[in-house]
Amino acid sequence: MVKNDKKKAKTIQAKQDIFVSLVVITNEDLRALDEAVKRAWAALDSSYTNYEILVVSNGFTGNELTELVDLLYVLPCIRIIRLSYKTSYDTALFAGLEAAIGDYVVTFNPSLDSPEGIKGIIEANKQADIVQGVSDVPVTGLLGSQMGRRLFYWYNRKYVGVDIPMNATYFAAYSRRAVNSLTSTKRSVRHIRHIARLVGYQIVNYRYTPLESPAKQRSLRTGIIEALEIVTGYSTHPLRFVTWLGVIASLINVLYAFYVVLLNISGVQVAEGWTTTSLQLSGMFFFLFLILVLFSEYLGRILTESRKDPSYYIADELTSTVSIADVNRRNITE
Repeated sequence: MVKNDKKKAKTIQAKQDIFVSLVVITNEDLRALDEAVKRAWAALDSSYTNYEILVVSNGFTGNELTELVDLLYVLPCIRIIRLSYKTSYDTALFAGLEAAIGDYVVTFNPSLDSPEGIKGIIEANKQADIVQGVSDVPVTGLLGSQMGRRLFYWYNRKYVGVDIPMNATYFAAYSRRAVNSLTSTKRSVRHIRHIARLVGYQIVNYRYTPLESPAKQRSLRTGIIEALEIVTGYSTHPLRFVTWLGVIASLINVLYAFYVVLLNISGVQVAEGWTTTSLQLSGMFFFLFLILVLFSEYLGRILTESRKDPSYYIADELTSTVSIADVNRRNITE
């Protein structure tokens, strides 16, 4: 009996005395989540004295959710937050960050990230407040998608002032003070990889090999919508661009008007300018509608921000029968 107690005490001492929160975002496409949670729990339980697995249910229904709820009676330190309706991945991620209470918070995608990498990214998080996971697997896809992705990241570096690695994923780690800064922003549209580079904390990259290519997790429609949100939400450069575009288009119209007047004064006989007129009108309407598209994006953003609606609602929250591994350690005092 004494030997077993000594062995148990030695095992506890080998664990790091820190509190780690693991945020997992679910969706309807994720399968075998309960097995992924078990593996993640084993990785945390063997390395840290205190931890929690915070599962944010984002449009996750059916048997998989039932199996996950059953784990609450088997494994300690698991929390489930069910959102009222499906939101964007970043919004669900912020729901998890705002609920996490750990000294270090790791965002984890079971479809892409291996639980074995959790310890490594936390070690890097001890040296820098924010650690960004970067995939070693090249991002593949159609040529148009790859070119659009490169153009988007170039635009962010040049005009938004945000330099994100091309292969950056959502596998990341944040210190407690970094989480507090990130969640202090209450805007309706938040993108974690952009805001993380605006709060001013040191960011280091953590290169790893995901279970599959991150490109398979995103559709073209999702990429376009997020690109529009980010470009219009974090920079006024598109507005300045269409301003100059409108000025140039107006000058072209003025020059064309002078050209018409000069032809009439000179008495030059000209044929009907159907082609020229059509080209001019089509060009002007192109500029006009491009301006309207960007204006509608900004007006929609202003409307969303002015309503001050929360970006998500929590429908339910479930917790394991044991919510904290070490009852002697709490980072919330009464």
